[in-house]
Amino acid sequence: MDSALIPRGVKRCPPWQFILGIIIVGAVLLWGVFAMLLCWMKGLNQTNMNNAYGFAIWIWADLAVIALGGGAFFTGFLKYIVGKDELKNIINYAVLIGFICYSSALLILAIDIGQPLRGWFIFWHANVHSMLTEVAFCLTAYFGVLCIEYIPLVLENRQIDKVPFFHNLTHNMHETMAVFAATGAFLSFFHQGSLGGVAGVLFGRPFGFREGVLIWPWTF
Repeated sequence: MDSALIPRGVKRCPPWQFILGIIIVGAVLLWGVFAMLLCWMKGLNQTNMNNAYGFAIWIWADLAVIALGGGAFFTGFLKYIVGKDELKNIINYAVLIGFICYSSALLILAIDIGQPLRGWFIFWHANVHSMLTEVAFCLTAYFGVLCIEYIPLVLENRQIDKVPFFHNLTHNMHETMAVFAATGAFLSFFHQGSLGGVAGVLFGRPFGFREGVLIWPWTF
């Protein structure tokens, strides 16, 4: 019935498989919502943060999804810049995974700041001495690039592709995608230095403390 709406060669899974997948994903989402509310109501100490474990669970979760999502930029770099055409079959999956990972990282950042309704303060009242500010700027830039890279995946829908405007837009975006792939790969080098630099500015870790680390973007 909906064969005209899905890619050619794709088959619908049985209803029981779909329902089982929804239950598993829903359980993970509910667990995440519970953890988010716990952090907002009781503070980040709920993530096992203490004097000996300063990064706690939240920053390791952030780093995990960023490391996985960074594969989208590097895959795009290899495909469009280096010319590894054998990656063309996985580039869409890489972009989708990167989109999910970086949107998750932004959500973790919203949990981190404690008051997500004031999230715009990061941009309008930026604290240039905060490494979290630089991380927030970079994550937003990454997510913007991934949104642009994700648009052709949506426009490739067989019904949408029948509209001449969207068909031409998709074609033109594919022609210029190398620019966004290079931009994403370049941006990926930035905030990693700030995340690593956090250990350098913590007074509790004198082996890594450096008085020269004062203002970003010098911390890159």
